[in-house]
Amino acid sequence: MEKVLGLLNLHTDRDLGVLTEKRAIASTSFLGRYAFMDFPLSNFANSDIDEIGILVRDHLRSLIRHLGSGHAFNDNTKIGSITMLYDEPFAHNLGYNNDINNLAENRWMIDKSHAKTVVICPSSIIAKIDFRKYVEEHHRHDSKVSMIYSPIKNGRTHFIDSDILEIENSTVKSISTNRGMEDEVNISLNTYIIDKEYLLGLMKYAADTSAFFSLRDVFAHIKDNVKITALPFEGYVTYFDSLTSYLSQSLELLDPKVCNQLFTPDWPIYTKTYDTPPAMYGKHANVSHSFIANGAKIDGTVKNSIIGRDVIIEKGANIENSIIFSYGKVGENCILKNVIADKEAKIIYSKHLEGTIKDPFFIKREDIV
Repeated sequence: MEKVLGLLNLHTDRDLGVLTEKRAIASTSFLGRYAFMDFPLSNFANSDIDEIGILVRDHLRSLIRHLGSGHAFNDNTKIGSITMLYDEPFAHNLGYNNDINNLAENRWMIDKSHAKTVVICPSSIIAKIDFRKYVEEHHRHDSKVSMIYSPIKNGRTHFIDSDILEIENSTVKSISTNRGMEDEVNISLNTYIIDKEYLLGLMKYAADTSAFFSLRDVFAHIKDNVKITALPFEGYVTYFDSLTSYLSQSLELLDPKVCNQLFTPDWPIYTKTYDTPPAMYGKHANVSHSFIANGAKIDGTVKNSIIGRDVIIEKGANIENSIIFSYGKVGENCILKNVIADKEAKIIYSKHLEGTIKDPFFIKREDIV
């Protein structure tokens, strides 16, 4: 494939409530061993895109902590690179802290790149996307800009407030907001393929029109005068925009039929590696339908749950429909149902904690309860 610049756009990501108060969703733990950013970055790496920029909105430190050197995501580390792009002058100004202004502040990366095509995607939409196919389609349509979308059948309950595309002959005719009025809609995946020189022109257009314009605003503004090609994605896709969706859609992936659509042998998901031994199971352990990360020590009952790295589950503990982040502890005879326990949280004295799938019980990072 031709040289392509990949941009991970964190400006379009939603927050997950209390879970993302001190971290970006991109660096938030997912399925016990990954972070959300691992999936789009792996899509880049598996699509032979080894020049990557990350458009950072906030919580820079948490992103750096997870990413490290970035070598896990670059097949060719001699020429490949991952660069944090942070709009420091506007980082704390809500109106100005958008993707267009970030691109303008860090235009040097676009200028120095030898790529002629740019792929931009978010971290809060999880899917297995081979960008090589979509770059080829983008050029086959002789497009300056293309949007990847997913035709979904659950629009009344999923992807609320996301963009709906009205499409005619593979061309975007209108962009509106999903208010949950219809089930069958074409949802934008906030993933764009743009000719590099055209992207520079869009940045100038935005600056001349409104300093508050985001990339999405620009597309909505130009759609009547510029052909925007719509490219369908037919595979499994899920979107995270709240604490509720974090629990329900993480647990959905415990179903092998769902999980096998995202994880396939030909499409590895790269992540930060740890020198951690396999999980240990005591004589009282009873684990079913769960993800258990390395280093965990289980001596209780775990059902339909996700247990992070180095978590301790003591004898008599009973955990169901819950997510326990790394280095957490659940003491003897504690019962947890529909609970999300953040990193290093310890449940020792509260013997029965229960939320619902729609309203999970949340325990803050490092808290002892």
